[in-house]
Amino acid sequence: MPATKTLPQCAHDAIESAIDDAADEDPVILWWDDGGFLRDIVEGASTELGCAFRAAEQTPLELRGDAPRDRTVWYVSQPSSDDVDWFKDVEHTGGVVEQHIGKLAARCFENDPLQAATIRTAYEDAEDREKVAQTLYEELDGEGGLPSLQGLQTKIVLDGHDDPVQFVLEHGTRNLPEGDDLLQIRDLLVDEGVMAVEGESDARTIVEHTRRWAVAEWLVDEGLDTSLLPQAYQPDPNAGFGISRPELRSVLSKTERKAALANVYLDPNQRFWHDVLRTYEDPWELVDCPVDASLEHRLWDEWTQSFDGGDYETCVTNAKQRHERLESTYGDVPWTHVWEQAIDVATLANELQTWEERGDTNDVVDLYGDVDDGTWQIDNAVFNLVVSGAPEKQLPEEHPATVTLDDLRTSLVESKYLEYLTDLGDLVVDQIDAGSPFVGENHAHQFFAEEQEHLQSGQSVALFIVDALRFDLAHELAESIRREIPRLEVEESTWVGTLPSDTEFGKAALTPGSKFSFNIDFEDGELIPERNGKKITNYRRQTLLENDGWSYIMKDEDDEVGWSNTRVAYYWNDIDETGEKELTNFEELFSDRIDAISRIICEKLRKGEWDRAYILSDHGFVSLPRHVDIDDLHPPDGAQKVTRRWVAGKDLDDDAPGVLLDEDTHLGYLDDDARVSILADPIQRFRNQGLPDARFYHGGVLPQEFVLNFVTITQE
Repeated sequence: MPATKTLPQCAHDAIESAIDDAADEDPVILWWDDGGFLRDIVEGASTELGCAFRAAEQTPLELRGDAPRDRTVWYVSQPSSDDVDWFKDVEHTGGVVEQHIGKLAARCFENDPLQAATIRTAYEDAEDREKVAQTLYEELDGEGGLPSLQGLQTKIVLDGHDDPVQFVLEHGTRNLPEGDDLLQIRDLLVDEGVMAVEGESDARTIVEHTRRWAVAEWLVDEGLDTSLLPQAYQPDPNAGFGISRPELRSVLSKTERKAALANVYLDPNQRFWHDVLRTYEDPWELVDCPVDASLEHRLWDEWTQSFDGGDYETCVTNAKQRHERLESTYGDVPWTHVWEQAIDVATLANELQTWEERGDTNDVVDLYGDVDDGTWQIDNAVFNLVVSGAPEKQLPEEHPATVTLDDLRTSLVESKYLEYLTDLGDLVVDQIDAGSPFVGENHAHQFFAEEQEHLQSGQSVALFIVDALRFDLAHELAESIRREIPRLEVEESTWVGTLPSDTEFGKAALTPGSKFSFNIDFEDGELIPERNGKKITNYRRQTLLENDGWSYIMKDEDDEVGWSNTRVAYYWNDIDETGEKELTNFEELFSDRIDAISRIICEKLRKGEWDRAYILSDHGFVSLPRHVDIDDLHPPDGAQKVTRRWVAGKDLDDDAPGVLLDEDTHLGYLDDDARVSILADPIQRFRNQGLPDARFYHGGVLPQEFVLNFVTITQE
């Protein structure tokens, strides 16, 4: 039964009736309000009827201090009392209204006065009258329509909540009433179709049955055969089921307590339909139902079986679907993280399987550095796995991922990945030994010459030179810029870095000059990078850039003047410095550094409106597994300069460890005297310097170190 009037309308009627019944032509109407919640409403109605309005602020007696001359409504925010006779004259010549908000609300339901009396008693019996008054005030103000009597009763009992089913699903026994009010809630649940609670009187039981009913509703919505459920939990075919979304989905889409409810509906101790789901033939049919631990565990077991069977593409697809459903339902919770890592595990396994099946492996640059299909994605998957840590540790120990996920992850990143690196190193050695490697590729020392048309065009250009920006990290950086500034055109291209892939050679290559002016010479036992016959130092690189019209800015320098130039070269060294310090969790720190450089680049691109920007790198790196034995090698007798990953000399033997580079290698920059032996095996190092347990390597000849991803950014 809906209300027929609002509170303001009923207040208007009450005052108008009192005026009509008064003996005096300009009466005083005295309104007693037990609780004082009607002041604004009574004042508004008085104004509409042309009455003056006066309210007793402290005591009713103060109303007698100024005799009214016209029609007046006196308002007292307390119940009337028989102990005083201050207003006997008003009773005889004017009118008295004794209406608190509960009584006035009951008058809003004039078509059902008997049932409406429950509204009055609900207010009078409430421990917190203010909450009930607030509900009545909001529901009966006329904005948004008038409520039904049942809906209003429900809101009063549930502290403003109008849906008993959703209230129980979200809050459980918390704030549920006791006694008759609880039975009223139970009856309302039954009226809403929750037949499983009929006849129950215990709050905990009512909650358990309601939640079980809601989980069943969602399972059926995803395709579960209703005949598998007890009769009390089967949806009513006449209730329009299948048209509206399940109640629990509605709750989880609106609540601010998503993480708390994940612990309820994925709690292994709350396996709502274990008997049905443990034997269900194809649980993936129900993958979009995120509210039963039994289904969650079945899905993980099935996923693990597919993984063990080598069906990695299916594993990726299924894990993505489950992750998307859990993330959209609960957000940032352990269950979401576990399935997110399952995607990375299956992706890496698939990439490694594809790698093993590759037939054409002649061009190692294209093999590794193809922007769309290169094996750099293996490094990316490993990196993501390491950064994501061990999310299964945050799950209840009953979840099967707590037993299986670590073994899968460890097998891939500690064993299979190392096998891949070793095989990849052998391919590089074969290609270099075959003669004239990397012919026709873009070489980093040719960058200024190859891009001269754009660099000398008069357009505003920014160079972001990021030390040790490996191919996969450069891709992540490009993706972040695409997301942040969609209007920019962001292109990635493969370039071959300078060997050895150490900072001094890589940065020297990325210095102004023609492609013929770069050289690596061997002088007095030192391998030296040169431009136009002069050694490139940090100072000379800065001088060459500035002479060529560039502002030279190092990270952490406060040089806003330099950024105002139309040609800026910005140097960022954090990644290399972080890796060389051999910090335990350097992958996580790298991820943070990528976020930081992305913010800086986006900030400068927004402010400067550059016509063109480049993100370049001097070299990449190899991050070895956490647990690996490094083999120390003795440098060959002819070695004059020895580092961890390479040695140099004039008379190195052809059978020196690793792969030998000299003028016959035709890389285009080694002079006649330079002979460099570079390691390709990822678990070897020369016994000279470097930590024995180092995981961060560069200077060698693995593609991770010298196949680079240069990013070009232009205005669309």
